[in-house]
Amino acid sequence: MNYYYLTPDKKPNGPMPLEELCAKAEGGQLSVSVLVAKEGDASWRPLAAVAAEQGMALNVAGGAGACPTCGQELSILPDGSLPLSCPHCGRAFRPIEGKENNLWYNFTLALRQYAKFTGRATRMEYWSFILFSNIVCFLANVLFHVMETMNSEWGIAEGIVSLVLMLLIFVLIIPSYAVMTRRLHDAGWSGKWVLAMLLCMLAVMGGLAGMLCSLDYEAVEFEEAFSQAAISWAIVAGVAYVAMALIGLLSFVVSLFDSQRGANQYGPSRKYPMG
Repeated sequence: MNYYYLTPDKKPNGPMPLEELCAKAEGGQLSVSVLVAKEGDASWRPLAAVAAEQGMALNVAGGAGACPTCGQELSILPDGSLPLSCPHCGRAFRPIEGKENNLWYNFTLALRQYAKFTGRATRMEYWSFILFSNIVCFLANVLFHVMETMNSEWGIAEGIVSLVLMLLIFVLIIPSYAVMTRRLHDAGWSGKWVLAMLLCMLAVMGGLAGMLCSLDYEAVEFEEAFSQAAISWAIVAGVAYVAMALIGLLSFVVSLFDSQRGANQYGPSRKYPMG
């Protein structure tokens, strides 16, 4: 039985035997998901599905490819789609159907990888985490001010709420830097830029502390309070702050980049697992 296949510009090409179409797919000339139809039939279906019905196995190296984890060849599903996971090692290639664009799913995914600084994070995962973490902090801050307004003298309760807010912010700091590192990895950039930003932040704090310790608090005039050491520490803090701001801007721009296709040096891509 001869078959036609649709070209990228939606024009039928053929007819030719199914075996020849399968050979073209195995040779990389056609996609296994190309639509084909029997001669005299107007029902167009993926080549992989038709081949599976006819009992023909497609050995497609360029279509499904090999698992980036174990290196085993992957088989195309009968409907012409890619598998959700590797049948050999179990590594997942795609998110649960319908979840890849779910903001809450991606936020919880980032939380589940709380302190994981290796691997990759998609643009959706990163910005979902940023969105919900800021919403949580905003609502907690609003709640704090509402309680403060309702209770002008709430004593120890104020301290407890303040402690809870500080703990909440601290809890979100670690995954925020972790997901930022993985986002850079996903775009093909080194996560060491995040470390550089943290070092600059420490330099700013150290410079300010050094400046405050070097001030002459007994000086009468404001200018006299700044010794040479205090000025030097202030310069250190200023330079570190500028460097931190530039690295932050760079990280922001890179976070807008799409995922690199296929695996890179930091691991497989969740968005484009097959490249």
